[in-house]
Amino acid sequence: MNLSDNLKKIRKDNNLSQEQLAEKLGVSRQSVSKWESNQAYPEMDKVLQICQMFNLNVDELLNKNIKEVREKKESKSNINKYLDDFLNFITKTVDMFSSLKFKDKIKCLFEQCIIIFLIFLLFLIVGNICSFIILNIFNFLPYEIYLPIFNLLRGLYVIVAIIIGTVIFLHIFKTRYLDYYVIVKSNKEEIHNKEDNENKEIHLSKEKIYLEKKEKIIIRDPNHSGYRFIKGLLKCVLFIIKAFVFCIVVVLLLSLISLVVCLVLSFVFIKTGLTFVGILLSLISSIIINLLILQVLYNFLFNKKNKKSRTALIFLFSIIIFSLGIGMFIIGIKDFNYINDINSNYYIEEEKIISMNDNLLFDDGYYDYGYYHYFDLEYIETDFNDLRIVCKYSKNYKCDINVYDNKIYTHVYQNDTTLMEQVRQVIKDINNKEIVDYSNYKIFVYTSKENIEKIENNRINYIEEQEKIQIQEQYNYYENIIEEKNEEIEELQEKIYELEYETDY
Repeated sequence: MNLSDNLKKIRKDNNLSQEQLAEKLGVSRQSVSKWESNQAYPEMDKVLQICQMFNLNVDELLNKNIKEVREKKESKSNINKYLDDFLNFITKTVDMFSSLKFKDKIKCLFEQCIIIFLIFLLFLIVGNICSFIILNIFNFLPYEIYLPIFNLLRGLYVIVAIIIGTVIFLHIFKTRYLDYYVIVKSNKEEIHNKEDNENKEIHLSKEKIYLEKKEKIIIRDPNHSGYRFIKGLLKCVLFIIKAFVFCIVVVLLLSLISLVVCLVLSFVFIKTGLTFVGILLSLISSIIINLLILQVLYNFLFNKKNKKSRTALIFLFSIIIFSLGIGMFIIGIKDFNYINDINSNYYIEEEKIISMNDNLLFDDGYYDYGYYHYFDLEYIETDFNDLRIVCKYSKNYKCDINVYDNKIYTHVYQNDTTLMEQVRQVIKDINNKEIVDYSNYKIFVYTSKENIEKIENNRINYIEEQEKIQIQEQYNYYENIIEEKNEEIEELQEKIYELEYETDY
């Protein structure tokens, strides 16, 4: 049985000692102690007295868990209170509107429409700003992943906006009208007690005239307390805000992990001197700011207080360190050299000699969607009768030069260098304060002026032929579509004839 546990719970909830409870029941303290330790059992009259004293029944005291019973009662009571407050709110609103004159009713409705419009405009502006921020935060994600995240956050924002907007509107309506407008009720008994019997009829007539002219007055509600159902809506809003804050916390945790990883990787650029110091300071200050924001959000989620002065000082100090780091990084990066000169030592060259003929054509581009796209090709006039083709490219690429069907093909492609080798090369270049464009390449063709003119004429003729071929292909494509549509029209026409024949016969 749960008597011993329930008795302890009841006594502690009512701030009673064993001696005080024993005094109320008319027994000794030792008896109460034995009941709570389950060494003895109270008599039935004492059980009934306990139930009457603490508003319980015998079954709840002996067999049920008092904590669960009280929680259920409180839950039902709170629901009933919320419902009563909501109905009371509606009742007061109806009473207020019924007491207003037609002009005041129009004014009230007009004010509410303006308030609703302003609230809607406010949340619309905030929503557009949030959409812009989210777009810039998640724009690195693929569209298939970004779209569900954006729709989820937008739906969550719409729900929060509706709830917060409703709370704001109801609070303004309550403060503007229900807390200040009351209907004046005549109290004829009080007037009778204050007036003499001789002037009774005169005062009653004055009261009647007064009430006809002025039905209401404006006063301030001294209690000025909110309704419980509005507080319930505020709790819902707080829960949704905390759920949104939790999502932000998850994002901040991921960013914190990324910043720590970047902090560790930054030590590979330690030879860059001032640039490395700037990166290091910026990352450390970013981590501190991230941790501060996480701490503030954590305290908000779990209803803990923030040490505002300490947090503000650390945040200000971190901003100063971050600015100092950015400044050092900018000063250090000015000493870096950007190398994209094809003639530098970072590029190698490969050459091939090709015999010249009148039909030779250089593949210096490709034809796509009606436009001819050129490769990075340069002709250089010399006294050389044949073609000397030189391809300059970075160490991470290779170049193949081939001749097929009077057409010269150059193919620049990435070599077998592994990703780690490329990463090591980039790290080495940065530590040497150099940024190299390894994707750059160029093709040089050394030959005589006559050969250049022949190759150019052959190229022009080739482009014109390609244009004609493409136009012919497009013509054939649309012609095939027209033929297919004509066949479909003929099939449909035959079906129409068949249906007409069946209808006639």
